[in-house]
Amino acid sequence: MRKFAIVAVAAAALSALAVSQPAAADDKKDPEIKVPYVPTHEKVVTAMLKMAAVKEGDTVYDLGCGDGRIVITAVKEFKAKRGLGIDFNPDRLKDCEARMKEEKLTAAQIKQLTFKQGDVLKMTADDFKGVDVVTLYLLPDVNKRLKPILLEGLKPGARVVSHDFDMGEDWKEDKKEEIKTDRSYPHTVYLWTIKDKKK
Repeated sequence: MRKFAIVAVAAAALSALAVSQPAAADDKKDPEIKVPYVPTHEKVVTAMLKMAAVKEGDTVYDLGCGDGRIVITAVKEFKAKRGLGIDFNPDRLKDCEARMKEEKLTAAQIKQLTFKQGDVLKMTADDFKGVDVVTLYLLPDVNKRLKPILLEGLKPGARVVSHDFDMGEDWKEDKKEEIKTDRSYPHTVYLWTIKDKKK
């Protein structure tokens, strides 16, 4: 469950720069595990970014980005340097475009955002080099399969934040918080900070 007025020039930049279609044919295939799209409540979005201590200069990736609300908020409200959202469903990329227009982002903010169609389970450790924060609203099995890739690829001090699902018993979260919203159920946000690599 899960949960990635503008002038004509900026609108063109939105289409040309912010949304990227898959480069490889394999990326168009359905992913091995499909995660249903459930938009993250705005209150939970804010809680996730606050827990991750997103700040100016950070690069934030959202895996399974939906309509892009997490990375858009990271750039617009938390002054992140760059936001990347990845989702297997091309319809979600259209939602990301619509969301950017609704949020009335500046041309500069639009250039800081990228949305791509792809399968997060095909990502490698190298894809996470230089990333400061990774946000997730996926499924337990997907989180567990991403865990070794995140641990290998992310630098010490990088943060991983997951909505509702942990990373398995062998990677204990550093912090956990329950968030209440106007929905009928509470939400749990988990935080992990990447430790120094052992030499």
